[in-house]
Amino acid sequence: MYPWHERLNAWANGTGIHIDALGLVTLLGAEDMDRIVGRLIPSPYLDYLPLLGAFTVSASHFTRKQSGFILYSISDGMMTTELAGWFSRWLQTQEFDRVRSIVTWQAGRQPPQLQRFFLGFLLIALPIHGMLIALTVLAADWWGLANVVSMIASVVVRCVLVSEIQAGIDRSIRKSEEAAQKYNYPLKRAKYDEAKTKLENIRQMGQPTEGMKEPIAPKDQYEIVKIIVVTDESKAVTIQAPRYLTKSVFAVSPEAPNPNTYRVFQAIGWVAFAVHVISIGMAQLYTQIASVVLILGATILTAYKIGCEDSRPWQFIRRAIHEEDQGYSCRLTSNLKATVSTYPADYCEWQETAEACDSFTAQEMDKNNAGLSRDSKRVTVNDVEKSQSPTRPTTPGRQDLYAWLDLTEAEDKCLNIWGLIPHDPEWVDRYLEKKMFHRRRMERKNILETES
Repeated sequence: MYPWHERLNAWANGTGIHIDALGLVTLLGAEDMDRIVGRLIPSPYLDYLPLLGAFTVSASHFTRKQSGFILYSISDGMMTTELAGWFSRWLQTQEFDRVRSIVTWQAGRQPPQLQRFFLGFLLIALPIHGMLIALTVLAADWWGLANVVSMIASVVVRCVLVSEIQAGIDRSIRKSEEAAQKYNYPLKRAKYDEAKTKLENIRQMGQPTEGMKEPIAPKDQYEIVKIIVVTDESKAVTIQAPRYLTKSVFAVSPEAPNPNTYRVFQAIGWVAFAVHVISIGMAQLYTQIASVVLILGATILTAYKIGCEDSRPWQFIRRAIHEEDQGYSCRLTSNLKATVSTYPADYCEWQETAEACDSFTAQEMDKNNAGLSRDSKRVTVNDVEKSQSPTRPTTPGRQDLYAWLDLTEAEDKCLNIWGLIPHDPEWVDRYLEKKMFHRRRMERKNILETES
């Protein structure tokens, strides 16, 4: 027996310290880890370290859908309260502005990065776990060894289950891309234009069109659609993504490509969790302290997203360097990437004048109002000319967001049906003025960019 083993045991018995390990590993940090792990963004430093709340992974809590989120696909007139579990958790963990945040989603294959494995496993996880194993073996702390092995098993289970969910998302993306290609929008559009032209010719010749159906315009599956997601904190986030991603990825929870493997590792995770609960309480005090320090440290760093592409420290540094948030990108899977940005600060400036709206005729303004509530007062050019120039708002609201989206008549009608536009004539008038002013502003911006 090693002499320092007796000294450690004597020190542990002399301190009289008792750690309530059962409550520590079962209760603390479970909700935070469910949210952080479920958002699927890897960390090259912490992915291979044990975390609190390991049972949330074994029970697949991190994949369940959450309430309080609403997705409005304005371009398609679709609304749903059922978002994929990973998507709602990802939204929860981002520091979005109340209305100015934009998330652009892109689908594109990225080759596997070995840097994450070498940095996280070989340089960090392997030495730490190796030292814990050496400590327990040399001290003949077999309960401690069982505890360390169970923690390593929980890490393996978490990596496998998260990888399965990521692979499920990638598979959904591939199927959606294949369906979009089979949809063959150019051919459908050509047939639609032909049918539309034929029907118009018949009407111009005065022939009866009874029994003839109005052709339905096809939808380009690769078109960037207008989406608003209202989070559980009532933040309105603009989503820009190809149409084929909206239904198959964001609103449907992914299925593991290998369900049998998924269930086997779930069972292994439960066994490892049971062993961990029992063995950490029976291990020697120094093993308990080392295990608790490791788990708590890794959990706290993971909660702050250290090493992740959407980490809070990096966002704080970017905001400190730049007055305007420059945005950031993060990759959730090998095929899915998100870029977070904000609407420019000058979009919050509204200075309506007759000159700003001089390009809009009364017919155009009446058309813009056609999709709104019948109780809303229609706006005329004279109303705009008489409006007072307001002061710059301190914080933009939903009205500003709708104006920035530059919605069409049909899209305005969808917002009205969903109750997102108040039945207040003054609010509607104000919104239409902002929308027309923003269109004029964007026209001027495009002209300046073309000239430069």
